[in-house]
Amino acid sequence: MKEGCTIPYVVSFDASDMSVTVRVSGEATHEEHCAARSEAVLLCQEKHCSRLLVDLRGLNTARSSTLGCFDFGRSFPQTSPPIRLAHVLPRDAKSRADVAFTSTVEANRGVSSKEFETIDEARKWLLEGA
Repeated sequence: MKEGCTIPYVVSFDASDMSVTVRVSGEATHEEHCAARSEAVLLCQEKHCSRLLVDLRGLNTARSSTLGCFDFGRSFPQTSPPIRLAHVLPRDAKSRADVAFTSTVEANRGVSSKEFETIDEARKWLLEGA
């Protein structure tokens, strides 16, 4: 990342519904995606929560590859308790397809992972799994 740029993600905990939210925006690198996920999973473990909302509405995956999405999806860590993962889809078509593919790879490896159009839909699904 260029000097003076900000980190393209924010991770936070919401005690009201015991969930962690990670917001990723812009053209985050693979390393930044991995760092955001690691921070979010660690926060879930520290707070003893199993709900992870991934807000990707501002994400642009123009530089991502299918292989990169596959590798990212297959490397989601096994946790106890298992994390339920709700992705809020980006706006552009390529980014949406990349996120959907990554979510499918996660689900095929046993992660409870699903995509949503809105934050409200994602939160509702996360809470249903309580």
